Amino acid sequence: MLTHRQIRYFLAVVDAGQVSAAARALNVSQSAVTLSIKDMEGMLGTALFDRLPTGLRLTRAGQQFRHHARDIAVSFETAMKSVEATDDAVTGRVRLGMSWTLSSYFAIPVIEHFTRQHPRIDVELTEEPREVLEQALVEDQLDLALVLTSNLTSGAGLKSRTFHRSPRRLWVSVDHPLTRQKTVTLTDVAKHPYAVLRSDDADKQGLAYWTDLTGHPEIKLISTSVEAVRSLVAAGRAVTILSDVIYRPWTLDGRRVERIDLAEAIPTMDVGIAWSATGTLSPAAKLLRGAFNTSISGGISNT
Repeated sequence: MLTHRQIRYFLAVVDAGQVSAAARALNVSQSAVTLSIKDMEGMLGTALFDRLPTGLRLTRAGQQFRHHARDIAVSFETAMKSVEATDDAVTGRVRLGMSWTLSSYFAIPVIEHFTRQHPRIDVELTEEPREVLEQALVEDQLDLALVLTSNLTSGAGLKSRTFHRSPRRLWVSVDHPLTRQKTVTLTDVAKHPYAVLRSDDADKQGLAYWTDLTGHPEIKLISTSVEAVRSLVAAGRAVTILSDVIYRPWTLDGRRVERIDLAEAIPTMDVGIAWSATGTLSPAAKLLRGAFNTSISGGISNT
């Protein structure tokens, strides 16, 4: 029978992409993580990861299992909180804002579990760009906002809690020439057509990597659609650098996208919750903040 610890270890490896990095995040030995993954694969009768020189990559079975594993992790945390009698008595309304990326890839499963556990709390959802969400928090039009905390405006009068740091990697087609290189630099990437995702400041960050030293790639596409970017990359007509949060290996027409670690240190995409620095959160809002904080193996920083 799978254990909660194995689920945690599996998700840590998914997020980190490497056993060694997952072990550091979990504060356990690398061998403990490796053994846990092997035991899981033995019980499930299938490989969850492909072993690559640069780390681990989810197999198709691993991709399917990941969605269920995240639900299990959230359900476990919810069950732990359900024994707190004070939680059951909380009622009220929480006005939650979300940026596009996080509403698509993070928010809904957590909210679904939360509202099932707390049926007397009404969660009102709003999707807006980051700048609009920041202003709404300051003006008390929102209680919380699920945002990329790495993009928050400094001095905006907000507090935040980061609960996930997602690596950014190079996306290429399966037969792209860069897949055959042992080391890939930004200078290497600059020699190929590039696709830019215009969403949640991804376009600004995606263009900030390039300098006169690295060279500047030819921009092939600027799009608000991650599927359009994914499809162009899978077809071998462009490459891009994007977060693991929005990575999916398969396009809608069944083509595959590969990820490559870059030689340079690329800033992570940090996911978390923001709220007004001057306001007071209601008990309902604190519960929802906690639900997001524990959805990915617990919160990792506070500011």
